[in-house]
Amino acid sequence: MVEGVKGNVLIVEDDAQLRDEVLVPGLKACGFNAWGVGSATELYRSIVVERFRLVVLDITLPDEDGFELVGHLRALSDIGIVVLSEIDSTAHRVRGLIEGADVYLTKPVDVDVLAASLHSLSRRVGNAAAMELASTGWRLEASGWRLVAPGGVAIALSLPERLLLNRLTASMPEPTTRSVLLEELSTVVPGFDPARLEMLIHRLRQKVARKAKATLPLIAVRGVGYTLALD
Repeated sequence: MVEGVKGNVLIVEDDAQLRDEVLVPGLKACGFNAWGVGSATELYRSIVVERFRLVVLDITLPDEDGFELVGHLRALSDIGIVVLSEIDSTAHRVRGLIEGADVYLTKPVDVDVLAASLHSLSRRVGNAAAMELASTGWRLEASGWRLVAPGGVAIALSLPERLLLNRLTASMPEPTTRSVLLEELSTVVPGFDPARLEMLIHRLRQKVARKAKATLPLIAVRGVGYTLALD
């Protein structure tokens, strides 16, 4: 996808008519390189195959809480986020901004106002590819037994953690399916219970947060598996 005059914009909106007949063509007419998806699942998939620096996000998606999705995106990048909501309440607006949204707009949205908001955000994020998370400074040591956080803190890994991160690193930037991860773990760790995969990932995230005071950029790609972004 060729980068537009004012940057790539991903529109995450499950109302296909609004997305494809109003928002996408309207933003293209304003000079943005816009395209749309209809769910959080498609957003996660887009993260690993496209480069975008601005996102317009419907807060009421069918497969994930929009506020949590905003928080997830903000924890991992400096991407510009505009939230769209049918609810015009102070509580919702405050929550959206606290989670990490830059702008909160209510529906029906005026495309000119949306374009102006995105234009302002595009100046803030500059020319950076917001989802290029390799710039976060994480790295896995050559031995594979220690994960080094951006601040230089080295975290010792258990055998299952090492296998998990090595497999995810080898697959970057593509996501690794859950079945591939389970096959890797089951082959090397005798008696590994498939039900333990999510717990392994959860505990690894907690371990990293506790020791490095940082969020590990290990992303769950819904319907696919997991992806990782390290230097």
